Amino acid sequence: MRLQRPQKGTLQEQIIPQRARLVGAAGLVHELAIAAPVRRPSCVADQHVSGSRRREGAWTVFDKRYWPGDEFGDHLAFVLKHEDADFLALKRIFEAVPRTEVEALVRPAPTAIHVRRAWYLYEVLTGRTLDVEDAPRVAAVDLLDPKVYFTGKPRLSKRHRVRDNLLGTGRFNPVIRRTPALEQVLALVLAGRARDTVGRTGGQLIARAASFMLLADSRASFQIEGERPPRNRLER
Repeated sequence: MRLQRPQKGTLQEQIIPQRARLVGAAGLVHELAIAAPVRRPSCVADQHVSGSRRREGAWTVFDKRYWPGDEFGDHLAFVLKHEDADFLALKRIFEAVPRTEVEALVRPAPTAIHVRRAWYLYEVLTGRTLDVEDAPRVAAVDLLDPKVYFTGKPRLSKRHRVRDNLLGTGRFNPVIRRTPALEQVLALVLAGRARDTVGRTGGQLIARAASFMLLADSRASFQIEGERPPRNRLER
């Protein structure tokens, strides 16, 4: 399937940068007229971009050498190689394209890393099984890069030779990037510090503190409801 639909001046109320073409999830959502938000849309400039890419408003603008091609598989590969994981957009894209399009992508290159990831995500997100043989015995690959995302305990899919390290499932799956702010919080090791503090504190004081916080929380709950109960009711 070739992407041929004329591109207008905007995508989801975002003005497309001049002298650039939609690519990746943005290109597929536009071509297939899908109702799915593209949170970080990408486009490829028709000229060189300093540093290979730049931010321009809501857009990531890539250097012209990043243009993947005009086929569905080209843009899907771009999504998996260069864009943030966005499983809602991927699910809607997979539901919109004929199953044969994905099968045609998998059959010639069942060992390619981005193909195995696309194959696995297609079957997990749509619940459909492609009419292709299981992947040959090659080294398994993580579905998400644990250096970029917070991930769960890996579960090997022998069919795809992919280690599913998602935090959820195909029905509900939060995606959390390892941002500098979150890494700074992790470096504080707050759970360990809390355990140390509790370990140095007597049980009676901990119980009093817990009772105080529970009482304050109960009082706040009644205030939200516009009630003013007597203290003995709050304590109960």
